[in-house]
Amino acid sequence: MIKKNFLTGEYVIYSLDRAKRPQNIKKDILITPVKFCPFCIENKHMTPKEIYTSFNDEIRLIDNKYPIITDDREAYGIHYVLIDTKDHEKNIINYTDEHMFYLIKSIKDILNILYEDKKLKYVQIFKNKGINAGASQSHSHWQILGLSMLPNKQKYMINMLKQYEREKGKCYFCSIDYTNNLVYENNSFLAFCPKDSLYCYEINIIPKKHITNIRYLDDILLKQLGVILKKCLIKLDLIYSNVDYNICVYNGFREDNEYHFFIQIIPRVGNLAGFEFSTGMFVNSILPEDAAKNLREI
Repeated sequence: MIKKNFLTGEYVIYSLDRAKRPQNIKKDILITPVKFCPFCIENKHMTPKEIYTSFNDEIRLIDNKYPIITDDREAYGIHYVLIDTKDHEKNIINYTDEHMFYLIKSIKDILNILYEDKKLKYVQIFKNKGINAGASQSHSHWQILGLSMLPNKQKYMINMLKQYEREKGKCYFCSIDYTNNLVYENNSFLAFCPKDSLYCYEINIIPKKHITNIRYLDDILLKQLGVILKKCLIKLDLIYSNVDYNICVYNGFREDNEYHFFIQIIPRVGNLAGFEFSTGMFVNSILPEDAAKNLREI
């Protein structure tokens, strides 16, 4: 079965037999010793000074010492690291609900700061957990990039959402029937496996109301978003113990009223390989509705 992902235009092949392949390669586990960890609070001398702190210094924002992009004339941008815990061993599945609230609130606060910079056209927030997800440090952290241009993927997504609203008269996300693909929901958010998932056990989290940006969430919604994000990661961990993953936050920027912000969780269960890189197509070894059922029943 082949599907085209609505939001990105990329194709995915659902090949269920791929899951039966023997895996003889040992999984790499990223472990940074505390004495070499720049994100441990006792090693603050290894990193730039904090720009922002929250939750009794549990959460700290610093400039990235090795930025993808810098503040110069040719390619203006900002690259931050958001350290979300003092504890070298903890990760999101171990955080309290209060900790999660302050984490999501910190993201909102930082977005508000960055949106004051009129030179920025887009802000990308993401988390790489584990070596297979591209992390270079095992201490839990996020990265936040402000760019002076809009990436092509985001241009395509915004155009598709605008086109859908013009043709259907309503938001794409607001019109989806999530019944068969629902993973979990609370009063204000729902988590689901997209019907055109590119990745095995991919989960998206969206607000039930049409909200374009995390910046517009009040404290009640921030708390509920933190709870559902942790819940989804716990469910994934119970299926794939200590799974590596990426979290990507997609916000509308400035006046993108058609946008419906969402958070994408990408478990790094199967590595991208030659076929994916050479064709731009993805291979998924589980149907989204089956992935959702397995997650929902945990």
